[in-house]
Amino acid sequence: MESPLDNIKVIEWATMAAAPMAGRLLADWGAEVIHVEHPVSGDPWRGWITYYGNELPPETAYHFWEHYNRNKKSITLDLDQENGLEVLRKLIEGADIFITNRRPYALKKYNLEYDSLKVLNPRLIYGSLTGYGRKGPDKDSPGHDSLAFWARSGFMYLMQQGETAPPSPGYRTVAAGDKINSLALACGLILAILARQQTGMGQEVDVSLLHTGIYALAPIALTLGKFEQLFETAEEYEHYLRRGRDEVSPLYISYETRDKRWLQLSLAPPDPYWPAFCRAIEMEALEKDPRFDSVESRMENQSALFQILEEVFRKKTLEEWKENFNKVDLLWSPIQSPKEVITDPQVIENDIIVPFEHPEFGPIKVVSNPVKMSRTPAAIRRRAPEFSEHTEEVLLEMGYSWDDIAQFKARGIIA
Repeated sequence: MESPLDNIKVIEWATMAAAPMAGRLLADWGAEVIHVEHPVSGDPWRGWITYYGNELPPETAYHFWEHYNRNKKSITLDLDQENGLEVLRKLIEGADIFITNRRPYALKKYNLEYDSLKVLNPRLIYGSLTGYGRKGPDKDSPGHDSLAFWARSGFMYLMQQGETAPPSPGYRTVAAGDKINSLALACGLILAILARQQTGMGQEVDVSLLHTGIYALAPIALTLGKFEQLFETAEEYEHYLRRGRDEVSPLYISYETRDKRWLQLSLAPPDPYWPAFCRAIEMEALEKDPRFDSVESRMENQSALFQILEEVFRKKTLEEWKENFNKVDLLWSPIQSPKEVITDPQVIENDIIVPFEHPEFGPIKVVSNPVKMSRTPAAIRRRAPEFSEHTEEVLLEMGYSWDDIAQFKARGIIA
């Protein structure tokens, strides 16, 4: 099958989630991606699967390591040894793209910064993903998804309600911010390929978790950051930012149903949906009620409307509300559990979760590439590589002999 990134070679010196997921996206679209690991410690992301023992269900085990590294090759190199670094630089010399999430100080230590590598390979596209950006006082600080994307960007602060503890999405969402960053980096790398076709020159693509988190909040970060001047006291401003669900528009929040399930409304702008909504909740009299018949009146009486709707939604089960709401054109959704998501007909019909015959796990279901292309679709060509699985193969393709490989192994340069 023709793939859009056939003949594109990617060298990936990165660990954990965000940068490797960008490489995996490119691999899904046909690129040859070589994942470089340390010959002893390997990629620490591999260790997450063993943290939970050996009794994980196949799909669960798959999504710890394989989800981020399918369609790739794995080689091992000790960059602290001169020959190991020499091999990596030789790989980069013949590559189209180099992906790394190493901090600036580490890149400088190994002379693997873009300014050094572009001399080696002027056509090289250099993908850099950091926690906090390549400049500034925290450029060398470690930054995970939960720290740079969620906490530092303002996301967690704005998700906090009242005096409750801020939610901690990092351990619940399992690298959700990382995956958003991977899309951003993959997009930048593909744009750089297009630019190179016009100019013949490579360039650096710079993405950070902090920047992408603030981008996702924009313009909220700017507007709410300047909003304090509208309040008489700092306390009133803080209260506004952390309002409870009973203090915002009742047409834009979640409600509990009779069977202790939840649904989410998103009637914005509300006026076009208000008549149909009143019919769907079997409260037609609310439509013309002077307390609620306009945006302004609903804002003035939002507490009363909130109490009415809380009582109304507890009268029916979620399935009963689904039946009511599906008869009209409303912006709403059931709040689904992960177990429900994987059996959702909409998910199945759109091939969001697809079957994959894994050589070790057998037939399993996996999440497909989120970008769908009609003529050159993404494909799962192979499982994620075993540790150092392709080291010998890659070295032989580069022109190294079996004697060279034996010496590398003896000296610990490769596993």
